[in-house]
Amino acid sequence: MTAPAVTQPPTLIPDEAACVDTLARLKAAREPRVVVVGNPNVGKTTLINALAGTNLKVGNWSGVTVEKREAHLNYAGRRVHLLDLPGAYSLSPHTPEELITRTALLDEAPDAVLNVLDAGNLERNLYLTLQLMDYRLPVAVALNLVDEARERGVQVDSGALSRLLGVPVVETVASRARGTDTVLDSALGHATLGIGVRYPEAIERAMEALSTRMVGVDTLPPHAHRYLALTLLEGDPSVRGRLNATGHAALVQAADAQLRELDAQGLDPLIEIAEARYALAGDIARAAAPQAQARRTVTERLDALALHPWLGIPLFLALVLLVFRLTFTVAAPFVDLIGGPLQDTLTGWASAALSWFPLARDLVTGAIIPGVGTVLSFLPTLLVLYLAMSFLKDSGYMARAAFLMDRAMRSVGLDGRAFIPLILGFGCNVPAVYATRTLERRSDRLLVSMILPFMSCSARLPVYVVFAAALFPRQASLLVWAMYTLGMLVALAFAFVLRRTSYPAEGSGVLLELPPYRFPTAQVLWKHAWRRTASFARRARTTVLATVAGVWLFLAIPAVGGASFATVAPQDSLFGRVSQAVSPIFAPLGFGTWQATGALVPGFIAKEVVVGTLGQIYLGEEAARPTALGLVDGIVKAGQATWDAVVASVSAIPTILALPSLNADATGDLNTPLAAALARAFTPASGLSYLVFVLLYTPCIATVGALAQEHGRRFAWTTVAYQLATAWVAAFLVYLIARAVL
Repeated sequence: MTAPAVTQPPTLIPDEAACVDTLARLKAAREPRVVVVGNPNVGKTTLINALAGTNLKVGNWSGVTVEKREAHLNYAGRRVHLLDLPGAYSLSPHTPEELITRTALLDEAPDAVLNVLDAGNLERNLYLTLQLMDYRLPVAVALNLVDEARERGVQVDSGALSRLLGVPVVETVASRARGTDTVLDSALGHATLGIGVRYPEAIERAMEALSTRMVGVDTLPPHAHRYLALTLLEGDPSVRGRLNATGHAALVQAADAQLRELDAQGLDPLIEIAEARYALAGDIARAAAPQAQARRTVTERLDALALHPWLGIPLFLALVLLVFRLTFTVAAPFVDLIGGPLQDTLTGWASAALSWFPLARDLVTGAIIPGVGTVLSFLPTLLVLYLAMSFLKDSGYMARAAFLMDRAMRSVGLDGRAFIPLILGFGCNVPAVYATRTLERRSDRLLVSMILPFMSCSARLPVYVVFAAALFPRQASLLVWAMYTLGMLVALAFAFVLRRTSYPAEGSGVLLELPPYRFPTAQVLWKHAWRRTASFARRARTTVLATVAGVWLFLAIPAVGGASFATVAPQDSLFGRVSQAVSPIFAPLGFGTWQATGALVPGFIAKEVVVGTLGQIYLGEEAARPTALGLVDGIVKAGQATWDAVVASVSAIPTILALPSLNADATGDLNTPLAAALARAFTPASGLSYLVFVLLYTPCIATVGALAQEHGRRFAWTTVAYQLATAWVAAFLVYLIARAVL
């Protein structure tokens, strides 16, 4: 396979101006500002949630998909702005998260820095702390996860740590809100500059000479003179480029002169500076937390099973299957509720309200309600899925999954770190494409971006669900699990081929961090799941609504003589005739009807539109002439149906583990009108072929845009072309096999 030409992406350029603009707005507000900094997996997000509660606002830094959390709090009679900077191991950036954190600290002097440390990994965390002290900003430390450290036999003397660092230290257990009430008081009332690091004399002199040149230069932040001098001596390319671009080439040249002098003395500043920090971090950690007898922790006991070389991967696959069983069992009655009684009620009300305007009635009852309503009916499924996946991620298990998959990933030329963007692709391919920026090797970023669209995003899930309900009601969860697994297997197969033909490996592998297991709080899980589900609902409100309205318009335009607008038979409409012209291409795949083909075309805009268009095509004629329904009758009907759904959902929960149901009639099947229509239109073989094509064919237009932004248009459209070809061939093979077996 020939590699497409790509546009070389800039190295670590998540819009630095966005960081400046954000912090400039905070400065203009004249409110005390606290930035929260720490390594990944230190409980920083949990601490922010404990401090901010419902005041927390979540968004993205402009230009990147890195999440930004900020909040306004009223504390001790003052309004305080709290900004959570992305997790970073170092302020010598290797990832977009680290660059954003470094840029934010460079471009604005906050009133205080709250540094969150993991008490169980003190030495590693202190490297970042010592870098923060080179900024000469007021620092306070939140020593978090002290309960987990004690379980491991690690006792940190917070008083000794405070004396050694020269900054206040507060012990916290953020997940239980222990110690969080004094954190802001420590940051705003007692934060100090700390001890700093003493580097070798020659480096100290060179740093002092560079810092002196910065004095009085308005465009260089005074609090960052020492840090900038150190990064210049370290040869940091992003800082050098930044200074050259902002008119400070003379400072870079002065740093080069200092580097030549140090080199003449046989000193490598990069190594000397790092060794000084590591040595001091180790001395402080050993003094504040003397070694205790190691204990076998819960995490170690669980990892003995979760990371077992033979049992680990089967356990992972079983957990994923369990997630899908949970999704179907709990959500199925509510899918039936929204797609059946509630949708019928809305259709009846709309028919009564718009009886005076037949064209608008037909649009609403024949397009918008069956199209958008069918998509929205799967919101319960997505909500339960996101809750389960958030639990696995926040508990620390997904990091284990990446570790487990490392061997499989290396067999195709990738490492376990690449598994993270692939897993993100199960939610949405767009942020997953941007998440490839965290991969250090460019060949990995290109390769993973090219195979990512094979990962089954949540927008495809409604299609799987409705076809599984229609054709395989007793094996629904198993079928959906198989679709997700097939997408991953196809992605890995292409990775194997592309690695050996187009994108050879560069450099060595990377290290994966395994955080301890933690039980996520219900509040955090709900926030994560609700935010993602609401995002899907917003797309239904905009993209899906516009698409189904467009499909209705093309279904209403006659393509034959003797027919009039909005009264033409669907197969004789413009949409029907175009779909009929294209449908022979799909006849060898078993679904060469104009209805099935027509639903695939708008799926290029957004995959959730496929099920909406299917609902519009198959149910539109029935919904166009609904029975008018009164307000009271509709409320009674909807209320009774809602209660029945709750009872069915709760009573079927024991079947998740194949236990007897509390209700003998609870089957967990999805009995929507669309499922019944598809059961009549498709055979099991053609239905499987259709699902495989939906799984593998061209990504949505938003994903294509993300690919083009990251790697160039030719790369994006090459990905579209080879996915279409792959989808056709795979669906054809599946149809032949399924027709022979089923």
